[in-house]
Parts: sequence; C-alpha cells; structure tokens
Amino acid sequence: MRTVALASLLLLLPLSSLGACSSNNPNTGGDSGPNPDGGGTDSPTTGDSGPTSGFRAITLPGNDERVTGFYCSGAKACVISTEPFGNAGHIYSSDGSTITGTLITGDSTFAGQFGTLGTVSFLGFSFTASTLVAHVSGAEAAYVRATGDVTKAASWTASYITNDPSPMGLNSQFGFGSGSTHFTMMAKGRIWDTTDTPGPSATWTNIYSPQAVPPIPADIATQRANDPTICDTDPSVSISPDLLQPVYIASDRSLIVTPAGAVNQYGDDTPGVCISTDGGSSFHHVEFANVPVDAGPVGITCSSATHCVAYGGIQFTADSAYVYVSNNASQGATSTWTKATTPALPADTQLRGAAFAPDGMHGWIVGATAAQGPLLFTTSDGGSTWTDATSTISALAKGNRLHSVYAFDGTHVWIGGEHDTLLTTGN
Repeated sequence: MRTVALASLLLLLPLSSLGACSSNNPNTGGDSGPNPDGGGTDSPTTGDSGPTSGFRAITLPGNDERVTGFYCSGAKACVISTEPFGNAGHIYSSDGSTITGTLITGDSTFAGQFGTLGTVSFLGFSFTASTLVAHVSGAEAAYVRATGDVTKAASWTASYITNDPSPMGLNSQFGFGSGSTHFTMMAKGRIWDTTDTPGPSATWTNIYSPQAVPPIPADIATQRANDPTICDTDPSVSISPDLLQPVYIASDRSLIVTPAGAVNQYGDDTPGVCISTDGGSSFHHVEFANVPVDAGPVGITCSSATHCVAYGGIQFTADSAYVYVSNNASQGATSTWTKATTPALPADTQLRGAAFAPDGMHGWIVGATAAQGPLLFTTSDGGSTWTDATSTISALAKGNRLHSVYAFDGTHVWIGGEHDTLLTTGN
C-alpha cells in the first residue's frame, strides 16, 4: 500500500480556502453509454460542427446544488443530476432552455427505502442494456433507472440492485456496464459483477478489490509476480467533493479504465492508468511518463473503445495539471498514452471533467483555478492540443468551480458546476 504524502493531501482543500473560488459542496460521477456525463461509447451521431462558444445559463430551482451529470436522448430531451451540500439531490429534466420537471428528489423518504438515514445525491448516469441508470451517492445498493422517455417521472423506478445489500453500505456508485450475460458496477474501491438481472433478486460478487483484506482476487500477488504489468490499485480516488469520472466503463464492458498512482488511492502502481479488457476481473498498468508520485490522474473518459483521455495534476504546483491521450487504449498494457499540449496553468488548477462529441475530435475539459475560478479548455484534434476557452463562460459561471461536462453532439454541450451553475449551447 502506498503512503500518501502530506503535500498530496493538500489536494483535498477546496479552492475557496485560498480566498478565490467558492466551494461548499461535497461529491464523483461517471460515464459510458450514449455519452452520459461527458464521453463514453455509443454516442449519438447527430451533427458534429465542433465546439460552440454560445453558452447560456439555465436556472435551477435554487437548492444550491452541484451539477454532476447529464444525459440526452435528443437535443431537447435531457436529464440532469445534482448533489447539494447536506440536502437532497435531484434528477431534473430539461428541454435545453429551462428545467421542465423534477423527476426524483433524494429526500429522507427516498433514501429510507435503501436503509440510508438522511438523504442521497446523484453523480451522473450510465446508459446500458437499454436502461439509463443514475449513479447514487450514499446508497451503493440502490438501482435507480429509467426506461422509455427519460424526461418523464413515470419512466423512473428505484429498488435494491441486489438480494443482499448488507455488504454495500453507504458508498457511492461510479459506473455501470453490461454484456456477455454480465452486469458490472464500479463503486468506491470495488468492482461488482452479476449474471442476474439487476434488482432485488440479483446476487452480486465483488470481483476486484486488490487492497481489501483479504485481497480480491486472492492471488493478486502471484499474478503480479508472474506479470509485472498487473495492477493492484483499488479503483477509487478519494477527493472531496467526489470526483465524477474516476472510472470509465464502456456500456458493453469491453473496456474499463481506472486511475493509478493518484492521491489518496490505495495500491502500488505508479502514476498512470489500469486497463481491463475482461470485464473488470484483471487490470494491466500503463505508466505516464514524468508524472510525480501521488499525482496520477483523477479522471478518465473515452469516446470509443480506443480513444481515451486522462487528466490530473498537483494542485499547488504551477503547470502541473496535465492531460494524457490514447488512441489504442483497448491494447491494455501495450497501449500508448501521450501527454497533450495544454495552456500554461497556474498553481491550484483542478481539472474535473472531460467530454467529446461523437466525432471523437471535438472535446471539452472543465475545472477551476484559484486565480480565475471556472476553467474551460477545448480541443478539435482529439485531445492532443487544448485551448483555453474560459473567457466564453466566465461571466455565466460567476466564479464557481466547474465539475461536469457532456456533449450530445458538437453543438449541444452542457456544463455543470457548484452553486446551481448550469450552462448549455445549441438551440
């Protein structure tokens, strides 16, 4: 198990503690499927005209929430997940101009059906097996999903995901995938798998948690002795508020990518990524060149089975934020990851979310810096080169940190952040 350096622990401090960017919400989320939460395979193929600067703000109900994720079944048929501080999270519907409905409120009544005292929040979405699944924070055994018209409250149902919720507790969910008769869920520090239909009668098995006692798989040390590329890093990165892209799970489970060597992450792997092509049973490590100890990536998204980006950095070190891109991620241990060209960055830069349009070329990264508050980068070459586009949204974001981004296509882009920050483009 890696020792976390004191300097790295400073990453947990909110930017507002430095007297610049406001923050009071704790939270993480994910992606996979038709581009939920900014990236993922099987994206809609409606036009890709490239990044648009015409963002506008959409007014939320005023619950002081962090916008954590998006999913659109059409350009004007979208749902939005939120996490407030100490209150109930929500799933809202939107037509791209206004909030058209409150579909779910994670209040004490809703949370109580999963044995959770208090409230629950939502950290984004995964689309898998013709079902849109919301990632729940505070109820790992919850199964909150929609079939049919996702913008209608009647389409949403909630139940236990398992016949035995006791091992799951209050952890957060970060991603789902299904395929080959298996259904896989990534939660904090664990990957679960079932061959049953998710629901109250399903039996789940923890198939990967290498730093558990005893470890899963039990022979992880022997595996690593025989193959030094085998990862032994738990699939979690503990930063508050929760990260929203701490894992990428393809909707068909064909590719799973998690960070390695990040701050507050348990495992012995150097900074880079751990890649699974067998549904999460094993992971192979790829090291990122010239990344310091404990500065591994904190987020990953992919636009296809081969094209992925990972981002990270050390908060208090100028120019330490980075983006790595791969165009052959499905090759696992032999995949290549190249450091992208980004604008010069001050200290206290946090990259927190990435998304690509269906063409895999036009992309967006959001985050924050202590100096200017919100941060927005764009790319038109698949992530090899990024341009600072913060000026296009800074007035709308009102100094708030950004955490989530999603691209339905090249002209319908969504950005979310703290304190009810919700921005979008397109007509």
